[in-house]
Amino acid sequence: MITQVGEALARFSRIGALVSLLGATHALSLILNWFSINYDDVGRSMIAGYTFMEPLMLSLAAGGTAGVSCILASNLKDISKLRLITPLLSFTAAGLALLSPLYTYLIKLPSFGGLDYAPEIGLFAALFTGIAIAGASALALIAGLRTRVTTQLSPPPYWTPVREEPETFSEISEPIAETQVTVVEPTPEREPRGPETPEGQCLICGDLVSTGELEECKSCGALFHKDCMNVWVDLGNKCPACGGELRG
Repeated sequence: MITQVGEALARFSRIGALVSLLGATHALSLILNWFSINYDDVGRSMIAGYTFMEPLMLSLAAGGTAGVSCILASNLKDISKLRLITPLLSFTAAGLALLSPLYTYLIKLPSFGGLDYAPEIGLFAALFTGIAIAGASALALIAGLRTRVTTQLSPPPYWTPVREEPETFSEISEPIAETQVTVVEPTPEREPRGPETPEGQCLICGDLVSTGELEECKSCGALFHKDCMNVWVDLGNKCPACGGELRG
């Protein structure tokens, strides 16, 4: 699927934000009770997610990796790098998030021996957020596999300065007198401009911009499609031609 650069960047940015949100939610599950330990005559005690060092570090690493994925997905402009980095970091965060509660349940608590423990809501919350991060990672992988950005070779925009060639002079011989006939042709009438008349070339996607879709940079006068300019405003509000603000 051939995708415009702005659309692909926005897609990876949304996926990175989703992974980061789920990673932060997983880290917050540490404050919940993951297990309850039952005693015969004394009662029971609760174990939170942060009680043991190993699950605490794994969950925090999962949340941090998800945050890094969001930062890179929002700031990188190279689609080829985003197709690799976003799924890789997202799946890493998902693996750490799932490993944290499973390690506690299957390895850490059984190592004490003879404990009568039962899972609580915090354990299920940690597992659910880990699975959700894995689902978002699958979306990032699918987006990377289906996105193929092509570079279109097109003439330079109309605002590109044209280099003038130096004037050359040659010897002019005396003309021979002859009869000259001047033919005056009628100037064709100019058709009225409609909303679909091309005005120029979009600096972002390279396609022609019609009057109905026209947006201009206030600083340099560069032309854009409305949709392309809206995506570019969300990505930083900087004109790709002059670096000025597209919208105040």
